[in-house]
Amino acid sequence: MHLNLDELLISSDQLAFLDEPFTTVEIDQVVQSLPSDKSPGPDGFNTDFIKKAWPIIKFDFYDLCVAFLEGNICLQSINGSYITLIHKVDGASRATDFRPISLLNTSMKLITKLLANRLQSFIQSLIHKNQYGFIQS
Repeated sequence: MHLNLDELLISSDQLAFLDEPFTTVEIDQVVQSLPSDKSPGPDGFNTDFIKKAWPIIKFDFYDLCVAFLEGNICLQSINGSYITLIHKVDGASRATDFRPISLLNTSMKLITKLLANRLQSFIQSLIHKNQYGFIQS
């Protein structure tokens, strides 16, 4: 079977906005939208701490976002996570009695949320309508 990717994948100049630098307003809004009551990730910080310390640490996060878009950071060094199991029922003993969760570093939560927010406005034109059951409208 031979596939012609040029026929299947349509190039779009409308995605150039994904490469634009994140604005400080955009970053600040994402930080404020993060839920405060989540467990800390491998870095030991939860989003409540980040929100309260934001006036002090925000410039470090702005620099992180710039470095990310320029490809100047090692994602492996900040992309650590813990996977743990949470009981769904008391006396859990079978695999189906647990729900896995992943505890990410706050810096990765911020970057992924920034990217997701940008892509959210355009993703329905990239994916067939039968495939976006989990995409927010």
